[in-house]
Amino acid sequence: MSIQTVFAVESSCDETSISIVQSETLDQHSSEQFPTRLRVLAHIVESQTSHLVFGGVVPEVAARDHLLKITPLAREALAQAQIRANEVDAVAVTLGPGLIGALMVGAMFAQGLAKALNKPLLGINHVDAHLSPALLLESFYPRTDLGEWLKVSPIKFPALALTVSGGHCHLSLLKSPRERTLLGHTADDACGEAFDKVAKLLGLPYPGGPHLETLAAKANKESNPFKFRSVLADKNNRHGFSYSGLKTQVLDTVRKQLGYPTGRIQGHSLPDDVKQNIAAAFQDAAIGQLMDRLNNALRDFPDIRTVVVAGGVAANSEFRRRLAEQTQIQFRFAPMSLCSDNATMIALHALIPHSTLASPHPFSRYTYGE
Repeated sequence: MSIQTVFAVESSCDETSISIVQSETLDQHSSEQFPTRLRVLAHIVESQTSHLVFGGVVPEVAARDHLLKITPLAREALAQAQIRANEVDAVAVTLGPGLIGALMVGAMFAQGLAKALNKPLLGINHVDAHLSPALLLESFYPRTDLGEWLKVSPIKFPALALTVSGGHCHLSLLKSPRERTLLGHTADDACGEAFDKVAKLLGLPYPGGPHLETLAAKANKESNPFKFRSVLADKNNRHGFSYSGLKTQVLDTVRKQLGYPTGRIQGHSLPDDVKQNIAAAFQDAAIGQLMDRLNNALRDFPDIRTVVVAGGVAANSEFRRRLAEQTQIQFRFAPMSLCSDNATMIALHALIPHSTLASPHPFSRYTYGE
C-alpha cells in the first residue's frame, strides 16, 4: 500500500479554501495506479462577505481578503488534519482561470510553502478540477466523513462531462480520467453568472443563484405567464452554450413589468408572484439549454456510458431532478458539498495520476524536492 498526502489551496474568486487529502493506492511503485481509497483530513472553505454590499465580486477586495485569511486558514487546516506541514507529500494550488489578484495570493503562498518544505508544487486548472469529485466520489459530507477513508467509486467510460459554474460551461468527452476532448463551451456568459445577474435584476442578494432557486420553487408552474427561449438559434451549434440572450430576455421582461424602458433597474418593487414566475421561467430556460446540449451529445456519441456533472450549478435541485428523469443512462453529480469552489477538488485532481485534464502541470518549472 502507498499513501500520498496533498496540501491544496484554492483562491480563484471569493472563497479562500485549504484542504488536506490522502490517497491510498495498491502499488507503491506504480505512478499510474489509480487511488482505491481517499481520506479528507481537512476541508475549510471561507466565503467572503465583503462583496455583499456591492452585489458582486470586486477583484481587489477579493485579493486583499485572501491575503488576510490564507495563513490562519492554513494553520487551522493542519490542526484539523492533526499533521505537521512537513508530513505532506506535495502542495497543489489553483493556477487559473480566475481573478488574477486572487490567484496570485494563493499561488505565491503555495510556492513559498513548497519551497520551505522542499516538496513538489502542482498547478491545477480550476475548471477541470471541478470534475474530480464526480470522477472519484459518490458522496462526501464534511460533518461525518472528515478523517474517514472513503472508497473510490470509478465511473464507466466513455463519459460526458458537464462543468457548469459561475464563469464557465464546458461539455467534454472523456475516454478515461486522463483523456478529454472539449466538445463545447460558452460563447459569452456562463450559466451560473446568468443566475446571479438575473437574481440581481429581481432584487435578490448576492450570491443570487440559491436565492433565485428558492424563489422559483414558489411559482405556480401550471399557470406561469412567462416563457423564455432556451434552445440556441444556431442549429449547427450542438454542444456550445450562450446565456447573454437569455439574460436580455429577462431584462426586457422586467423593464416591461416595471414600465421603465431605459435606465438602471432592479425588481425590488415587483409583486412577489411576478418575481416568482420570472425566476421560474428563467430557471426552466437555463436548465433547458443544459439539457438540450447534453441530449445532443448523447445522440452524437451513442456509446456514452456515464454523464458526470460538476460546478456550482450542479447543486441546483431542479437541475438534478430533471437529470434524474433521464433514466436511460447513469448520471454522477459531484457531491453537493464539493460543487462550489473548494480546495478539496484541487487536491483530488492532483491525486489523479498523470491527468491531462489539467494539462501538464504549469508549475513544473517551479517544482521543488524530488
